[in-house]
Amino acid sequence: MRIFLFLLLSLSIWGCTTVEVTKEVIKVTNTITNQVKEVIPKKETEEQEGVDEILQEKEIEEEIEIIEETQEEEKNIVASQQKLAEINFIGKTENQIQNLLGEPQLSRIDGAVYTMRYNSDNCRLFLFFNQNIGNKRVEYFELRNAMADLLNSKQSLEQCYREFNLMN
Repeated sequence: MRIFLFLLLSLSIWGCTTVEVTKEVIKVTNTITNQVKEVIPKKETEEQEGVDEILQEKEIEEEIEIIEETQEEEKNIVASQQKLAEINFIGKTENQIQNLLGEPQLSRIDGAVYTMRYNSDNCRLFLFFNQNIGNKRVEYFELRNAMADLLNSKQSLEQCYREFNLMN
C-alpha cells in the first residue's frame, strides 16, 4: 500500500511538473514565434526596399535616355531648320531684329541669356542673345509651332516666314 501511495504521489507531482514545464515551453515558443515574425517582415521589407530602389534607378536611367534622345533630335531639327532658313537671324543685332519684326511679344533676361519671342497665328520665333556682351547679336534662333514643337519642314518654315511678313 505504501508503494501504491508512493507511486500515486510521484505521478501527481510528476504530472504537475509536466504541466508547469508545458506551460513554460508554450510561453517560450510563443516568444520565439513572435520574434521570428518581427524579423522576417523586416528582412522582407529591406529586400523590397532594395528592389524598389533598383526599379527607381532603372526608371530614372530610362527617363534620362529619353530626355537625351529628345534633346539630340531637337538639336538635329534646329540645325536642319537653320540650314533650311531663307532668312538667317544669327549675327543680327537687337536693333536690326526690331527694325525687321517690330517689338517682341515677350523679352526676358535669364542669367546670361536675353531672349526675344515673336508670335504669329501658328508660329513662335525665339531669338537668343548673349547678355554679357555690349552689342548683343543673335547667337541662336528657332521656330516652333503653336504647340511648341520645332518646325522641321521647309514648307512649315516658309509658312512661318509668310506669317511674319518676311517673304511673299
